[in-house]
Amino acid sequence: MLIRYIPLLLLSLPGLADYQSGVNALQKGNAASALREFSASADSDARAAHALAELYERGNGTPQDYAKALDLYRRAAEKGLAPAQVSLGYLYERGYGTRRDYAQALRWYQKAAAQGNAMAFNNLGVLFENGWGVKQDFRQAVDWYRKAVDLSLPIAQTNLGYAYAEGRGVPKDLPQAILLYRKAADAGDAQGMNNLGWMYAIGQGVERNSDSARQWYERAAERGHGQAMVNLSRMYETGQGVPADEKRALDWLTRAAQVKYRPAMQRLAKIYRNGGLGLSPDPALASDWERQLN
Repeated sequence: MLIRYIPLLLLSLPGLADYQSGVNALQKGNAASALREFSASADSDARAAHALAELYERGNGTPQDYAKALDLYRRAAEKGLAPAQVSLGYLYERGYGTRRDYAQALRWYQKAAAQGNAMAFNNLGVLFENGWGVKQDFRQAVDWYRKAVDLSLPIAQTNLGYAYAEGRGVPKDLPQAILLYRKAADAGDAQGMNNLGWMYAIGQGVERNSDSARQWYERAAERGHGQAMVNLSRMYETGQGVPADEKRALDWLTRAAQVKYRPAMQRLAKIYRNGGLGLSPDPALASDWERQLN
C-alpha cells in the first residue's frame, strides 16, 4: 500500500514537480513552457537535464544549440541516466557540438548497454558494423543488433535486416531481411520503410512491384526520411513505375535537401549550377546550397 503513495510524495519535491510540469507542457505542444520547467530542475533532476538537452538538440522551443545539448546530456549521463548516456554518445559519434570522438561514443554506449538499454545495443552495433572507434566486425555488430531486437527496437530490426540482406556477419537470407524490414516498418521505423521500398523496387526477396515501392517510400518520406524522398525523386525523374514528372522529381529532391540529406543537397546544388530537371542554371541558389554543405 505504501508504494502507491511514493510517486505522490516524490512529486511534492520542487525539482520533480518541475520535470513533470515540463512533460505536461510538451504533451500540450508548449515547448517554450517545457523549456522553462526543465531548466528549473535540470541541476537536481537528471531526467529534466536530459529532456532539456533534447529541446536544444532539436531546436524545439529554443534555437538549436548542440553545445548546450552536449553539456546537459553529459550532466545527466554522469548521474547514470542511460538514455542520456546514449544521447551523449550519439553527439560524439556524429560530431555535433564537439569534435567527432568515436572513443567517447563507445564509452558512453557501453555504460548505457551495461544498464540494458536497447538503443545502446543498437548503436554499439553501428560502431562495429562501420569500424568506428573499434575494429570492424560484422559478427559483433549482428550480436549487438540481436540484443536490441530482443527488446523490440525497430531501428535494430532494420539494421539486422540489412545484415541479412547483404550477408554481413550472417549468411545472406532475403526472406529474413524482408521479415525484419516489415516488422520495423509496421512499428513506424522510417528506415525500415525505405529499405522495404527498395526491395520492392529492385525485386529482391519479393516480387518487383513499383507501386509498393512508391507507397513505402512515401510512408518513409512522411516521417522526414531524406533517402526515401530521393528515391521518390528518382522514380519521377526516370518514370520508373510512375509517369515521368520533372516537377515532382524536383519537389521531392528539394524536400530531401531541406531535411539536410547531403546527397540531395549535393545534387540540388549541381542542378542549380548546371541546369536540370526543367531548371535553368541559377548561380545564386547553387552557391547557397554549396554553402550549406560546408
